[in-house]
Amino acid sequence: MIDHRPTTTLTHDLDAIPLLRTDTSMRGKGLSLKDASGLPQGILDKFSSGAQGCIRKLQAHRAVTNIDCGHLQTAAVLVALYETAEKGGLRVLLTTRATTLRSHPGQTALPGGKVDKTDVDADYAARREAYEEVGLPLGYHPDLHKVTELEPFLSKYKLVVFPVVYLISNPALLESLVPSPDEVGAIFDIPLEYCLTAVWPGDQSLLSKKGSDDWPYEDEYYARTDVSWMIDGEYEYRMNRLRTSKTPLKGLTSDVLISVAEIAFETPSTIPRFAPKQLPFKEAIQMAVEESKRGLVGGKPDSLTRELSKTPEPVSTVKGGSAQVPEGPVPAL
Repeated sequence: MIDHRPTTTLTHDLDAIPLLRTDTSMRGKGLSLKDASGLPQGILDKFSSGAQGCIRKLQAHRAVTNIDCGHLQTAAVLVALYETAEKGGLRVLLTTRATTLRSHPGQTALPGGKVDKTDVDADYAARREAYEEVGLPLGYHPDLHKVTELEPFLSKYKLVVFPVVYLISNPALLESLVPSPDEVGAIFDIPLEYCLTAVWPGDQSLLSKKGSDDWPYEDEYYARTDVSWMIDGEYEYRMNRLRTSKTPLKGLTSDVLISVAEIAFETPSTIPRFAPKQLPFKEAIQMAVEESKRGLVGGKPDSLTRELSKTPEPVSTVKGGSAQVPEGPVPAL
């Protein structure tokens, strides 16, 4: 399992890095032709047959991403998939937020962040954030391949999140990743299939200790709580949590990866991921856009301002348990 901790700060000079280019723009520069999968020839051969099937299913996914987000804040996350010889099956690159951050230190997240005005699109935003956070190459790299995009998600705090899925074809690239100490505490991974089954397939001693601060739940691998969502709490949002070797995989991060796993394995997750009164994300985004036009997000006129300033909301009372769980918009990524 990957476990990279900060050692140095990356030097960020984005102007010196070429913009992301399609493979066709690299003709004549040593890039091989694509095969029928849409990947450069020979790339899929590096993966096991099971992983190849997952990759092909993800490639076949066509997302509708031209959704009106109104004045809602948008973000992008990068789902980096890879397979190693030691551990068969696709794995997902994850990070933990630096413990020095004011807002929800230590939470597990996908590389990503808010889309800046200077970003070409959500794809570029996700790649830029991944470069800044862990040093994943921003320009063209022969071992990094775009696979697909997913439909946008809406966080509990009305942040519209666009996931992009990439494939790392050479695990050696992982060894070059370095956490930015100002943003990232550690780099680690989980099996993608874990997001489908909620059953840890490997050595349980690698997981955070049950009953510890990192997993304070009685459940073995999966825990959930339903919280009020949208205007006046008319709807619900399910906070799914999966146990990892670090802090729980939860919120939007778990939502995104459950969806990726369902597409890749073409099988519904065994996780009861939605609350009884939870809206589909597309409908939730449409409703949040209408709420934002009226100055209402989460039923409170000032909650949008809180989100844009990255200040956490007050603690929300959780249904179905005595605990109170504070959830901020950025950690929800």
